[in-house]
Amino acid sequence: MRRITQVAVALAALLLVQALNGCQKEEAGNRQAETTTAIQASTPRYLAATGGKLYVSCYNPPSVVRLDTTTLQVEAICRLGNYQPEGMAIVGSRLFVASTWIQDEAGNAMYDNKVYVIDLGSFTVETTVEVGLNPQTVLSVDDRTVVVNSTGNYSSVPGSTTFIDVPTLTTTDAGVPLTGMATRSGMVYGYNAPYGSSAVSFLALDPTTLQTTPLLTSAAIRNPYGITAADSSLYICTGVYNANGDVARYRLDGTRLWKQEAGVFTSKVVPLGDGTAYVLNQGTWGSSNASLDRINLATGEIDRSIFASVNGRGLGDVAQDALVYGSKAYVTVSFSNTVETITITNNRSVQIAL
Repeated sequence: MRRITQVAVALAALLLVQALNGCQKEEAGNRQAETTTAIQASTPRYLAATGGKLYVSCYNPPSVVRLDTTTLQVEAICRLGNYQPEGMAIVGSRLFVASTWIQDEAGNAMYDNKVYVIDLGSFTVETTVEVGLNPQTVLSVDDRTVVVNSTGNYSSVPGSTTFIDVPTLTTTDAGVPLTGMATRSGMVYGYNAPYGSSAVSFLALDPTTLQTTPLLTSAAIRNPYGITAADSSLYICTGVYNANGDVARYRLDGTRLWKQEAGVFTSKVVPLGDGTAYVLNQGTWGSSNASLDRINLATGEIDRSIFASVNGRGLGDVAQDALVYGSKAYVTVSFSNTVETITITNNRSVQIAL
């Protein structure tokens, strides 16, 4: 889950101890990739893939792990600073990684406001780009634009949305906050559900003009927890603490085509290219109740917990992200410290332990 208080203190304390003991500090210039014999990483978060390689952002230590999708072996680790990384996106030969937050020894949150730019050829940090406070999701819009949503500090600093021009690494504030977002055909689709507020709004954002268009104004959606844009539709996931969520398909005009109950903390729809999609359910921290469903996108017919039924085991403790690359789907399971490699045709998985 995006914020898990019970684990955050432990993770932060470990990271601070590493920093005090000489762990690599924030510094200007490039950092070289480190082999897995020199450093290990755990708590996988978000995924990106290109060129036969899978990239995984990890909390401990803050880093990006590169795996080979053929051998399923960890090849190298690019060490970041001391703040925990989250979302990632690849545009051209660069990987953009959000740097988010950590807690100090007293349990106070400290937020970062940058995106790391990693050169994939050398697998080193090229530079950083300043964005809003506490960046979360990073998505490619097109071959020269990245969009980043930042959630602020949940009180005095509001959320924001930033576009990064890839060739120049200059930024543009979109002027609207987005809690969750997706991209499709050069547009950004998202929702704003501010922390501590019951107000929810959906919109389309044009990266070129920065014009916004309200969406789903009559849908009365509560507790959105994820959004996917595909097939001229929006797939909206909802979730509340320790209870089953829902996934629904809407036309852009707000018409709901279907709605289905899914698993605990439903968070993402991942189209598989055959008219079906995986539905990722994060689960509740400490309960090892993450799950993966498979749904027919046209009819909404759903096979609940298909991962467990095929593989004879659950996903584990907090399934954070999923993507499709080639004939496989990949899922990060944060607090089980695993990445699942799932063959789309039969739903069978090979587990990678970090």
